[in-house]
Amino acid sequence: MKKFAIILSVTLAVLLCCQCATSQYARAKKGAKSIPFVTLDNYYVRNDIDCSKQQRLIIDNERDFNAVFGYAAVMGGLPTDINWKKQFVIAIILPETNRTTNVIPQDVKQSPGNIIFKYQLNRGLKTGYRQVPFAAVALNRAEDPQQIAVFFIEK
Repeated sequence: MKKFAIILSVTLAVLLCCQCATSQYARAKKGAKSIPFVTLDNYYVRNDIDCSKQQRLIIDNERDFNAVFGYAAVMGGLPTDINWKKQFVIAIILPETNRTTNVIPQDVKQSPGNIIFKYQLNRGLKTGYRQVPFAAVALNRAEDPQQIAVFFIEK
């Protein structure tokens, strides 16, 4: 009987949490408008970062950004410049995989206190190497980035 009560309590707590997150997303979606964003190119996820699970990041300074990302050496291509006084970064990092995987930013919408980041995930064939798929975009600062709720939506 005690076991049943614990399982029922945990189930109800999970359902309530899901309902709260769903209703928060529904409020964020209502009245949200597309905003300009810059896709960050020629970066990679550093190999000293734990990439065993998905990570969703809001980064508002260069030091924190450099702790996660490095500059990719690409012939003829420079990394996208970030003006940290005027911009901040949101990023999604997926677990390391041996499949070709592209994460493509599709749209960023904003409502007061909320940002909705939509991205497309394309998975391909197995490869002989491992990669850490990610997408990162720079957004203009309108408010304190750490006070914004960010929703990551896979299309």
